[in-house]
Parts: sequence; C-alpha cells; structure tokens
Amino acid sequence: MTKTGINIGPTIENYGGETFLSQEVTISILQESKNAFKRCHVLCTHSDLAGNAEKILCVLIQYLVLEHIDYAVELGLQAIPLPDPKSQPEIYFFDVVGQANTLFHLFEKQFQDSLIPLVLSSPKHSLCLQKRRQLREQLEGKIDTGLDRAVAAVAGWVRNILSAEQKKTDFKPEDDSVLGQMNTPACAKVVKFISSIAQTIHSYLDGKNVEVVLTDLGTRLHRVIFDHLQQFQYNSLGAMLVICDVNEYRRSIKDFKIPLVLELFEKLHALCNLLVVVPDNLKQVCSGEQLVGLDKSVLMGFIQLRYDFRTAKLANVLK
Repeated sequence: MTKTGINIGPTIENYGGETFLSQEVTISILQESKNAFKRCHVLCTHSDLAGNAEKILCVLIQYLVLEHIDYAVELGLQAIPLPDPKSQPEIYFFDVVGQANTLFHLFEKQFQDSLIPLVLSSPKHSLCLQKRRQLREQLEGKIDTGLDRAVAAVAGWVRNILSAEQKKTDFKPEDDSVLGQMNTPACAKVVKFISSIAQTIHSYLDGKNVEVVLTDLGTRLHRVIFDHLQQFQYNSLGAMLVICDVNEYRRSIKDFKIPLVLELFEKLHALCNLLVVVPDNLKQVCSGEQLVGLDKSVLMGFIQLRYDFRTAKLANVLK
C-alpha cells in the first residue's frame, strides 16, 4: 500500500473498479519461475535439487500469491459496500474473485508441472503440498467472506429500494386503472437491479462459485421480499397487483437456474394467491400441492393481510 500511495481509511473506497490483478504480470512471473525450475533441474546435484526447488517455490509464493493475488483480494474485501448501502452498490469483488481464481489456477498448474517432479521423491514433497493447501484455504476463506459481504450488500440495497419506493397505497388502489401498469415501480426497480447483479455473477464467477453465490443471494432476496410483502394490507385489486409483482420477481429469478430458489418463489407466488381467492375456497387452496407442508402460521400470516379478513371472518378458516 505504501508503494502505490493508497491510503486505506475508514471510508470505503472502490478504486474505480481497479482489481489490482494482472494476467500479464502473473504470466511474466510464472515464466521467470519456470526457467528457474529448469535451471535448478539441470544445474543442481541430486542432494540439493529438492531444497533449491522449494526455495524457488517460496519466492514464487511471496511475490505472486501473497504480494499480488492475496494483496488484491484484501483490497477487494475492503472495497465491498456495507450491508445496508445508502446508494446503489458498485460491487467489483465478483471481478476480483474471477481474476484471482484464474491466476491462482495458473500458479497451481506450474506447481504441478514444474515443481512436483523436482521434489517428488524427497521429504520436501509433503511440505510443498502443505504450503499449497494452506495458500488455497487462506484464499478461499477470504473469497468466501467477501462473497458473503457482497451478497449482503445486494440484499440490503433491495431492502432499501422496497422500503423507499413501495407506497402503502400501491396495494390498496381505489380503481382498476392501475392494472394497466402490471408492476409497481418498486418491483420494476428491484428486478432491474437483480438482473444486472445476476449477469455480473455469471460473467465473473464460474463452476461451483456461481451456484453457491446465486443460491445464497436467491434465498436472501426471497426473505427480503417475503418480509416486505407482509407489511401491507391488500384489497382485491391490490392482491392482483402483488401477484403480478411476485410473478415478475419469479421470472427474474428463473435466470439464476437454481431449483431451490425457484421453488421458494413459486411458493411465495402461491401464498400471494391466498389474497385473491374467494373465502369459501381458501381451505382447499391451502391444502393444494404448492402450499402443502407449509406451517399454518405462514398461511394464516398471508390470509390476515386480506382487507376482508375480519368482515369475512377468516380467522378460523384453517381450523
């Protein structure tokens, strides 16, 4: 940090999206170390070979893994927005993770191809494997922490949008003129943001990381929207509007391609149908395929949001 003139203070700085990672620098370092491993193999005596190869590895670890990759991940961690952001968060950590994983895989490939043959039959073999394992676990730990913070910031901003943009009157309209808009402005803003984040995750992450992050994000978004919808009371037109909103959330979540998350939003959509079903059919709908197995308190929690909950005497509908 002193070399680059960067001052890490209490305020969050994202450095304009700079990841501080370079594939060109990494390839250059790896080429130098590859040549060093070759010279080691040619010039060293058998007794000195493994020891010198390990020394080359230590130099490679120090300057490539610690001072380049790990350093960038640390900066990326500090640049992640807070879990309750006051403005739309710019999350560059997904890019940091994508690049860091790529560069670390290049390091591991050279470890396997150039180092292992030189130390295979010596006590240094297990020592080198231990060093690689520790480096991987250290990097994975920081990445896991960062991804968790990034997802928390996304969920926090969605909560902020819904809190600021959704009006109490959105779901208690006085005439059917609102039905032409299909979705409330708050929903449209959330869906646009979620779609952009999902696209970013697909662009920068790969393999298991994509599935894990989208599962975590999807379940958190479901909780945020679930809790949000329970703050309102719905008349018959409002119930149709919220069903349209949840259908739009469900449509955007389909792009995640995570069955568990999609199932959560399917059940939320089914719960919202309880707001519009005629009272005589409520008990039948509650025992239908989509809602079977849900706790009665969850079902009643939605039924209580109906404008006719008291007048239609729905308190005993599930008894």
